[in-house]
Amino acid sequence: MELTNKEKMLLEDQLQAEYLCISKYKSYETQAVDPEIKYIFNMVYKQEQQHANAIKDLLIQGGFEPPPQQ
Repeated sequence: MELTNKEKMLLEDQLQAEYLCISKYKSYETQAVDPEIKYIFNMVYKQEQQHANAIKDLLIQGGFEPPPQQ
């Protein structure tokens, strides 16, 4: 699958947004006291990781190296 430069840039931007969400949800999970809230943040964190992995796969299939998570 060929990606245009614009598609690559959009996917990279979205991947950075996913990385930010991953970081925030992991932090929120760590800060939460209630076990149910911790569980919810963990579930959302895992979903965001799946989104990031899907975007990375699209970039790789398009012949690009995904940016690393910072």
